[in-house]
Formats: sequence, structure tokens, C-alpha cells
Amino acid sequence: MKVLLSRKDTIRLLILAELITNKNCNQRDIAAKLNLTPQAISEYFKDLTSEGFVRTVQKGYYEVTEKGLDWLIKNLFDLHVFSEELLKRIYSRSLIAIAVGDIRKGDEVTYWFERGLIYCKRNGKPNSIALTSARDGEEVLIKPKDEFKPPERGKVTVFKVPDVCEGGSRSVNLDALKRTVEGADIVVALGVEALIACRKIGIEPVFFGARDVCVESAHHGCNVVVVCTESLINDLLRRLVEENIAFDVKN
Repeated sequence: MKVLLSRKDTIRLLILAELITNKNCNQRDIAAKLNLTPQAISEYFKDLTSEGFVRTVQKGYYEVTEKGLDWLIKNLFDLHVFSEELLKRIYSRSLIAIAVGDIRKGDEVTYWFERGLIYCKRNGKPNSIALTSARDGEEVLIKPKDEFKPPERGKVTVFKVPDVCEGGSRSVNLDALKRTVEGADIVVALGVEALIACRKIGIEPVFFGARDVCVESAHHGCNVVVVCTESLINDLLRRLVEENIAFDVKN
């Protein structure tokens, strides 16, 4: 960020960047690109050379030294952090939704949450404005008219499955499991016994990274069923308590 507060440092950064990206450029080329006079660019190069940021290859041509490269990297990183944070703040006022029907930029649209995702359409009571155009089913950037209110956390239902030594999937009441997963937005399985139990009722649950998927889905308003091997339940419940997510446990 500091580099933006000093014109001298800003020009230095642009000169070094140009030398890195175009090794065949000379002082005159850089002066023309940066809209500087030959006298001004010459002074900049004198300072860069005396401070060890560049060295002369031949008359009018230079290359960046390790010291100059280190300075450039540090300041580019600072700019990256600054711009990334600024973009987050800008886009935090906007939402990415899925278009239901064709939408044109500037349309007043209605957005809502469904299964952890945001959808929008032109019908209904408008609560946002489309910032981009989109066809039906495409992503569209929208800006809410009022303060954005995220969805309430979803609920997690934990269905216990015995460990393999206690019978595993063979001991599961499959009809009860079927009833439990009906209507769930997301089904995940923790433990191989739980995975097999799901497969026995024709469900292929999220398995790898299931705990993180459960937590993130609940935070996005999804109702999640976790089919969980009994020996893994304590770690799961501890995580749900830490994340302040409501849950119910079924045997």
C-alpha cells in the first residue's frame, strides 16, 4: 500500500515491472509508455542504479538486480493484499445467484435461498438488482436493495451406525435410515460402516471430507443427515458444538 502513497515509488515499481516483462525495452521505450520525458526517466534510472535496484547491460538498456527484485516482490505483495481486501469489501455487497429464467443487466429481481444456494428470478417482489446478464441456469451477480441477511443455519441429524465389531451396517434398521434421509439436502457418511449402510438403501453419500462438508452445508442453511459410525460420533458432536450448529442424534 505504501507504494501508492509516493509517486516516486509508484514510478519505480512500473519501471522495474517493465524491465521484468520486456527485457528488450530501453529508457526511451519506458519513458514513452509511462508518459515521462527523457530527462525524467533518466533521473529515475540514475537513482535505481545508485541504489542497486538495476544495473546497466549496455547503453540505455538495464536489468533488475536481486535487490530490485526483492523490493518489487515485497511491494507487489502489499498491493495484492490491499487490492484483495478491497475487492472482498466491494463484492461483499453483491451476491452470486443462479438465474431462474433469463435475466438482463439492470433487471429488478427477487432472490431467495434454497438448499444452501441463492436463486433469483424476475417475477415476484423485487429485492435486488441484476448487475450482470444471464441465461436460465447461469450464474448472475446481484445487489440486494436492503441489507443482506444470510440464511439461518441448517439442522444436522446424526444417525448412528454400530462399529464393525458390533455388527456394523448389518445391524442397521435400513427402513429407519431411509426415513431419516428423506428430504435431507445433504447426506454424508463418517466411517466405512456408515458408507456401506447408505449404499444398502441406494444412497451414495459424501464420504471424503464429510465432516467439513457437513459443517459448511449447515452454515449455508442446508439440512444435513450424517450417517456416522459410533466410534466417530464424539469428534463430530464436539465440532458441531464448536460451530454452534443444532443437531439431533438418532440410534
